Amino acid sequence: MRNVVLLCLDSVRKDTFDAYARRLDGRADLSYEQCRAASSWSAPSYASMVTGALPHEHGVHTHDPHVSGIDRSATLFGDLESHRALGVSTNVFAGSPYGFDAFFDEFVDVTEAHRFPEGVDPVAVRSASDRSGPAVYLDFLRTALSHDQPLYSLANGVTGFLDTVSEDAPIPKPFDDGARAVTRTSRRLIDDTDGPFVLFGSFMEAHTPLRNLRAFDRSLRAASNAFTTADRTVWELMETPEEHREFLETRRELYGAAIDYLDRTIADFVDWVRANTARETTVVITADHGENQGYECEDGLVRHKSSLSEGLLHVPLLVVNPPEGYPETESEFVSHLELPSLLAAMARDEVVDPATDRVVAEHVGMSAGPEPPERLEYWDRLMRAAYDGSTKYVWDSLGNRREYELDRDRPCWQRRVGDESEARGETDGPSDDEPRGTVPDWATGRFETDAIESKRRALEDTDDGSTDDVDAGVQDRLEKLGYV
Repeated sequence: MRNVVLLCLDSVRKDTFDAYARRLDGRADLSYEQCRAASSWSAPSYASMVTGALPHEHGVHTHDPHVSGIDRSATLFGDLESHRALGVSTNVFAGSPYGFDAFFDEFVDVTEAHRFPEGVDPVAVRSASDRSGPAVYLDFLRTALSHDQPLYSLANGVTGFLDTVSEDAPIPKPFDDGARAVTRTSRRLIDDTDGPFVLFGSFMEAHTPLRNLRAFDRSLRAASNAFTTADRTVWELMETPEEHREFLETRRELYGAAIDYLDRTIADFVDWVRANTARETTVVITADHGENQGYECEDGLVRHKSSLSEGLLHVPLLVVNPPEGYPETESEFVSHLELPSLLAAMARDEVVDPATDRVVAEHVGMSAGPEPPERLEYWDRLMRAAYDGSTKYVWDSLGNRREYELDRDRPCWQRRVGDESEARGETDGPSDDEPRGTVPDWATGRFETDAIESKRRALEDTDDGSTDDVDAGVQDRLEKLGYV
């Protein structure tokens, strides 16, 4: 039995990863060059990564982001009962607020205010207090000093306070979004585990909002210390892209700096894992999805709202120290839907081939977050994508059809073939006299057609929102990330 470590970078697209993650690329023994995510935002993507199922199959999507309906036995971790399942996550959708922790034997949530999980969580203290103003800080101080780990508790309070103060100050952000805490906690979990283990870790540094971080490479910090991507909403950037050209360029540079920082941090952790685990350990690095950056080939879209672009679906997939028998490079398609079987095989020191000629992906709804100022039905639609060689088909619940040309030597690039369907956001679907394009039968046969729409309508009728039933601390975190 081997140990397996799965490290997921949030919102990291393949082309930018290739440009900035040179250390991880140098440590990798295997690269799947044509990996595609199964969905285009965190909640459904993580569910697909651990189950091997599409959103309409596992039921996790915009209108129901909780994984509580998925039993552990139906996941990667259920297939590896011989291994202790360990998890450390900075992503709330891949964390305990949405039930993701139930898949693990030991799971730790990391937030900006709770970087030292051994100590008390300041946000939890604040949420539980019925007082306001300075009295809340006194409550936290008393709780921290009486905790069995007072130093860690006080460190949580200080780092959280400094993070909040720095948000409105023209200085670099003093602390990262939890990457160091994830690697530090992962080391502790590994040290405390005797038998074989499978470890999951998530990293949020490349997810918006992006600001200059003190630890970023100085040569990559083109943005001013006052710059933050939170200054523009996703809807502003997409409605008037010409007015925000310079902003988008700075955003891309800061995004690259964040991936460079992840590269340094995770490369150090990979080195530690290989040096400090008694049995053979395989490390897999990927991203839950990518990020639209306003490029022409992605129709000027930004972030990950209602899209199945290559910027969102084409993600890195590297393997360090796989079992003997795997190739150094795989150039055929590999889907995140194959991750559970691939990781389980590697944990058993077996060789499988996850590559295929055809892969599919699915997006249900917008992704969590504020609704658009108009055309809600357009943005909150069901989308499917299917790949076949150098061709990609995309279709949606409004009847729109698109066909794209791909270039295997140009990660995250696509070019639309013809002009059969709607331009982005201009229509709610083609009119009766507009050609609707073609989608091959093999592609549509992979999906159910009616079940997900009826479930979506039922959820809307009961006013089941994606953030209504989480506590105030999680609400604050989602708001910072642009999901509320």
